[in-house]
Amino acid sequence: MLRSYSYDGQWNIIYYPKKPSGFSVFIMGDHHHYVNNLDSFWLQHPGRLQIIEQLQQKGYTSFSSNLYGEHWGSDKAVQLAEMMYHLVMKREILNEKIHVLAEGKGALVALKLMKQRPDLIRSVVLLNPCLSIKQKWEVERERVVFLKPFMNEISKAYGSAENDVYEKMNESQISISIPLKIVHVLGNDTKKQFKMYKQLQKNNKELVEVVYLLPEKRYKVALETMRFFAEHENVL
Repeated sequence: MLRSYSYDGQWNIIYYPKKPSGFSVFIMGDHHHYVNNLDSFWLQHPGRLQIIEQLQQKGYTSFSSNLYGEHWGSDKAVQLAEMMYHLVMKREILNEKIHVLAEGKGALVALKLMKQRPDLIRSVVLLNPCLSIKQKWEVERERVVFLKPFMNEISKAYGSAENDVYEKMNESQISISIPLKIVHVLGNDTKKQFKMYKQLQKNNKELVEVVYLLPEKRYKVALETMRFFAEHENVL
C-alpha cells in the first residue's frame, strides 16, 4: 500500500507494511532518485524495490521525499526533510524516533539532519555515501567536461552564484552523536572516500561501523541495514 502527498511543490511517498511494527525509516535517495505521485525511483529499480519490500516484511513503515531533486544537502532540503518527519508523525501511529537510510548524496541531508535534530533519529545507515561536496568537486575537477554541470547543480541547489559555491566546500569535521553504519558496495571507488570512512571511525569509534560488500553481494544491503536498525530498537 502506498500513499503520496505534495508539500511545497515536492512529492512525498509512504510505503506501508502489512503488519506495522511501529518503527519507521526515512529513505533519502541519491542522484536522480526522484519521488512522484505514487511513484519513485526506488519503486522502479529492482534492487531498491527489494530493499523496500524487505523493510515492509519486517514491519517498517518507510517514507521518502523528492527533496527538491538535485539538492546537494542544501539547507532548504534539510528543512523539508524535517517538515516531512513532522507531517508523517502527525498522520501515522509511529515511534517518534526514526531510522534513516540514505544513499549517495542523500547522506548530505542525513548528516545535517543528524546534527540539527539528533532527538528525532534512532540510527542511520548510509549506502555508498557522498560525505563531502569538496571531495566530489575534486573528482569532477579532474574530469573537466563534468565540472561545469556540477558547479551549476551546486549553484542551483544553494541558490547562489557560482563564485560563491566554493564557500559551500569549506566543510567542518563530521561529528556523530547517533549510531551510524556505512554500507559500501565496492565499485568505482576512490582512496579519498575510504580515507574519509576511516577518519569518521577514528573520530567516533563507538558510534560508527563500516561494512564493505562485493558487487555480487549487493543483495545483503537490506540484511545489513535491518540488522543495524534492530540493534537500536531496545529503547523505545
